[in-house]
Amino acid sequence: MKLSFFKAAAVAGLASVVAFSPLTQAGGHSKKIDSIHFLIPGGAGGGWDGTARGTGDVLTRSGLVGNASYENMSGGGGGKAIGYLIENAKSNSGTLMVNSTPIVIRSLTKVFPQSFRDLTPIAGTIGDYAALVVKADSDIKSFKDLVKIYEKDPNELAIAGGSVAGGMDHLVAALAMKSAGADPLSVKYLPFDAGGEAMASLLSGEADALSTGLSEAVGLAEQGEVKQSMGFHH
Repeated sequence: MKLSFFKAAAVAGLASVVAFSPLTQAGGHSKKIDSIHFLIPGGAGGGWDGTARGTGDVLTRSGLVGNASYENMSGGGGGKAIGYLIENAKSNSGTLMVNSTPIVIRSLTKVFPQSFRDLTPIAGTIGDYAALVVKADSDIKSFKDLVKIYEKDPNELAIAGGSVAGGMDHLVAALAMKSAGADPLSVKYLPFDAGGEAMASLLSGEADALSTGLSEAVGLAEQGEVKQSMGFHH
């Protein structure tokens, strides 16, 4: 099976960390933690969701943690979850929130009042590249094809992503077009609450391409749902 991705040029890797409010820190260094609760700032099926559940699975299988529970709290591009964790820090001992570039960006641009600086980073968990993918039966064969459509009429190319407008998936699409010499400000971006919803938009034909993480793109390609370009753009 031939895989096919359109890797965004000149786009930095995406990093995720788990963090919690300083007020929730517990003393001591026990060899095993009875339980951890993951607060996920997005819907099911997205990158944050996969990061939390994958981390929890590894921790429990290794024996470092007795059990892990998960809570999806989408809204405001992570604003709802970060606000909840900070405002309820005292009652959220043992709660970890997945935090990554989109939340940092939206905090710096003051999209929501809370600051990522009020969280304490605990561990880096993943590093991923950004990717643009199309349906397996799409007429688009390469990244150059995407650019040609975009340059002819940006409104004719809809790119979906599992984050809010101005979030990382949107920025990836804009940076990819900028690196190709096209106007990055005219991207027709379709925001969704999670990667699963964005993927459904691609499969239904509502979107022409999907902006996502490379690891997610690999999984979709293995399922035969997306295809790869002739080469990567570094």
